[in-house]
Amino acid sequence: MPSSSSSSSSSSSRLYRYDVFPSFSGQDVRRTFLSHFLEGLKNKGIKTFIDNGIMRSESINSELVRAIRESRVSIVILSKNYASSSWCLNELQLIMDCRASLGRTVMTIFYNVEPSDVRKQTGDFGKAFEENCYGKTEEEKQRWTQALTQVSVIAGEHSVSWASEAEMISKIVMDVSNEMPSTDFDHLVGIEAHVAKMKSKICLESDEVKIVGIWGPAGIGKTTIARALYSQVSSYFQLKFFREPAWKTGSNTTGLQHELLSGMLDHRDKKIANKKEAHDRLMHQRVLLVLNPVSSVELQGLRNLIQRLSFGSKVIVTNEILSTLKNNEIEQIYKVTYPSSEEALQIFSYSAFGQSSPPRGYSEQAVEVANLIAPFPLGLKILGSALRGKSKEEWNMAPAKFKTYVNNDTDIEKAIRFAYDGLDKRHKLIFGSLRESRLWGKNVNEAIVSLSERDWNVEKGIQTLVDTSLISISEEGELMMHYLVHAMCKRLLWFL
Repeated sequence: MPSSSSSSSSSSSRLYRYDVFPSFSGQDVRRTFLSHFLEGLKNKGIKTFIDNGIMRSESINSELVRAIRESRVSIVILSKNYASSSWCLNELQLIMDCRASLGRTVMTIFYNVEPSDVRKQTGDFGKAFEENCYGKTEEEKQRWTQALTQVSVIAGEHSVSWASEAEMISKIVMDVSNEMPSTDFDHLVGIEAHVAKMKSKICLESDEVKIVGIWGPAGIGKTTIARALYSQVSSYFQLKFFREPAWKTGSNTTGLQHELLSGMLDHRDKKIANKKEAHDRLMHQRVLLVLNPVSSVELQGLRNLIQRLSFGSKVIVTNEILSTLKNNEIEQIYKVTYPSSEEALQIFSYSAFGQSSPPRGYSEQAVEVANLIAPFPLGLKILGSALRGKSKEEWNMAPAKFKTYVNNDTDIEKAIRFAYDGLDKRHKLIFGSLRESRLWGKNVNEAIVSLSERDWNVEKGIQTLVDTSLISISEEGELMMHYLVHAMCKRLLWFL
């Protein structure tokens, strides 16, 4: 299913709230095609805007406008009665406007209608359109006609071409999945080898319940490995949950158990009325649970929950302390080793130059700078990101600047300090304000709204911090910061 976008890849750097915004006629597809399609997207981990509870009228409300603007992809399901709804047509007009002005991707599904009928407003589709246009202004009709003409020429799936709707949905979901960003795994040096070894340890095809620990020092890539593994194998499981570091609940194991149950059963932010029933569901389904990170107290408190899992369920836990894993009877442990010197230079080069090796004229400087710190992926990534786009002179000055940092700082802390020192005053203020406002773990758009009153271009500022690897944005859109960076914040921002 081809997609269409009118902009370059620059739009990929924008901040999104949803992966997919579906536009459809409820009376045609809500209880049939749409319900199965949404389930398929959900199973692939694709975050989709759901319009439950929104009252439809002639004009779309601000919530819908924001959802369309903040979605990576809009999927227009053109059915017989789509054009009979002013709501749908106004929605379509905004979708096409965002395609033109913001570079948003638009996909089409022609559900029991001919593309030519949509383009020319003929047949049953055209009749519905004409009836809807009765009493409307000529200007409004022209805007709708233009939007329909534009969307009709975007190549998409045609339901009459498929013998099975299930197969069509599977194909469309795969096409949508391919439009999603690669979650940064493509350029993660050595990640496939790590994931292959983890797959071997969890025995993916086996019905045996497996608990596997990922162990290694801070900044070596435990979370990245866990995330990459989760991305590749989660489709094998009926219930799955990745517990992000920002959601850590400390030693409150009661709260953590509720968090995990809510996550695995997809009851986020909802009260679980019957915990026995929830536990029974876990016992009879294949579950993938990633605890990242996990403390000894948490593991002890979760022992009963984990012991209830069966049918080939897998639990992945990460920790920096080997004894924490061993003392909690986790025997299968994957030790994350340092990358080789060649891999370290690759990691650094991807962050600094966007390619696997330094470009001509920068090889000597890149090797020298990369060797300033031990080969921790986090430190190499931050240091490389801090030097991206810098002049040859700035590259040559980097080693001398490193020598000015105190010796009791770790190599990763020196890389963080180097990246912070390279920010301008405005970006340092945004960095400090994010910490002051306690916005970690919150949706990035909430942070933008919260800080926009200070007259900064906050969206671009946050993107700059992401580009320097000082912060990141999770797949769910939450602001994230590695705890080593967070620990340095107090020292870096003491004067703010």
